[in-house]
Amino acid sequence: MELAEPFEMTQPAISRHLKVLEVAGLIIRRAEGTKRPCRLAPSAITEIDQWLEVLRQALTKNYDRLDQVLAGM
Repeated sequence: MELAEPFEMTQPAISRHLKVLEVAGLIIRRAEGTKRPCRLAPSAITEIDQWLEVLRQALTKNYDRLDQVLAGM
């Protein structure tokens, strides 16, 4: 319930989202009695960051080429 509180979503919807993140390997959940605390999976975050860096570089090249085309017009 604590996670759902700041959002306009039901607790079951939050649980479904967390399950998707868990299956994707982005979070790690463990059982502590009736609680299921979550934490980010550091290795997955590193992989995402590496992928985003490749994307940033590709987009930067595309925007640079666009700037050249527009400057030549």
